[in-house]
Amino acid sequence: MKAYASTLAALGLEAQEKRSRYRASRERTGPGTLVEVHDDSVPFSSVERVANRLGVESGELLKVIGIAGRTAIRRKAQGYLRAEEADRLLRVARVLEEASRVFGTAEKAATWLRTAHPLLGDWAPYRLLDSDAGAKAVSDELVRIDFGDFA
Repeated sequence: MKAYASTLAALGLEAQEKRSRYRASRERTGPGTLVEVHDDSVPFSSVERVANRLGVESGELLKVIGIAGRTAIRRKAQGYLRAEEADRLLRVARVLEEASRVFGTAEKAATWLRTAHPLLGDWAPYRLLDSDAGAKAVSDELVRIDFGDFA
């Protein structure tokens, strides 16, 4: 699975630098760089970190990323999320990071993501992040806001 290095940094995780076979072509890991995320590399504690940044209860975020209560208990005991669960959490973190860039602060971004929006069917944008199509709709709206279209 791939993720942006900046999204991993927002979760407090380190991106592994890609090693090249050629000394002259050593690649650097920057904020916009896609990096490999290995299985069992996203700790369960990242759910709480994203929930705090978003300003919601971790139980609400678990619903958005599709983890049931009993499964959450098991994942907490194991310490890590499975790859597909981590991917959904990274999607929420990526959109939160994008909203923070657009609005200037994480607090403004979190407020916007928690507030129902008429152009998104009167849904709070973070509730749409449970699917790829919903995340695309939220990202598209953020682009419109960023470029001054009728947001």
